[in-house]
Amino acid sequence: MISVKLDDELLDGIEGFIADRDELPRGRMSFDDAINVIVRDWLMGQGYIELPGDTDPITPALEAAMVPK
Repeated sequence: MISVKLDDELLDGIEGFIADRDELPRGRMSFDDAINVIVRDWLMGQGYIELPGDTDPITPALEAAMVPK
């Protein structure tokens, strides 16, 4: 378990994310679950963790964006 301080703007955004997903029968997503979904999505999008079912090697976004010399 870790503790992180977030800016009010980020907290508002996370609350909005949770509110958009507050549907029956699941009910309200916990703050911890929301953070996990958001961080996992970002890490997958940036190439730091594998996409589900993807067997290709991961290339981080910063490496993929490098211009060859």
